[in-house]
Amino acid sequence: MPPKPTVEKEEILSAAVELIREGGPGALNARGLAKALGCSTRPLFRVYKNMEQLKSDVRLELDACYDAFMEARMTEENRLLSQAIAYVEFARQERNIFSALFMDKTMAGSTLRDIVYAKWNRASIENAQKVTGVTMEAAEMLFLNIWLYSHGIAAQMVSNEITFPSTTVKRLLTDAFMRFSLKLPGVR
Repeated sequence: MPPKPTVEKEEILSAAVELIREGGPGALNARGLAKALGCSTRPLFRVYKNMEQLKSDVRLELDACYDAFMEARMTEENRLLSQAIAYVEFARQERNIFSALFMDKTMAGSTLRDIVYAKWNRASIENAQKVTGVTMEAAEMLFLNIWLYSHGIAAQMVSNEITFPSTTVKRLLTDAFMRFSLKLPGVR
C-alpha cells in the first residue's frame, strides 16, 4: 500500500492557483509548487501521476475562479454588455489567471462557430437578441464583435500593461455595443 500523501489534493490545487496568480502560467512547476507547500515533490506525485494531470485539474480550478467572478457581475438587463465589462475587469484584477486562461493558446484550434455555440456563451447571445430585437444570426455576430473588442481591451491591459479606468472601459464597451447593434441587419 502506498504511503499516505502528506499534502491533500485541495492544498496542491490552492497552492498551484496562487503560484499562477502571483507569477503567471510559467510559474507552475513541480519544484515551485513543492516549495510553496513546504514539502518535496514526492507528495505531489503521490496525488498526481504527472504534471499534465495536475495542470488539467488546475485548469478546472482556474475556470471555476473565472466563472464565479463572471457570474457575480453579469446582469440579465444586458447580459452581453455586462459579460464584456466583467471580462475586462477580470483581466484587470486577475492578470495572470486571465493570461493562463485566454492568452496561453488555450483556444488553439477553436473556430468562431465553436465559440458562438459554446454552452457558456449562448445565454448572452439569446439575451442580446432579446435586448436588440435582431435575428439570432445577427445576435451571434453582435456577440462576436463585442467578444473580440472586449478581448482586445483585456489583452492590451494584460500584455502591454495599458491602464484603462473602469469608467472608460464601460464607456468604450457601451459605445461599441450600441454601434455594433446599429450596424446589424434586422434591427428594429
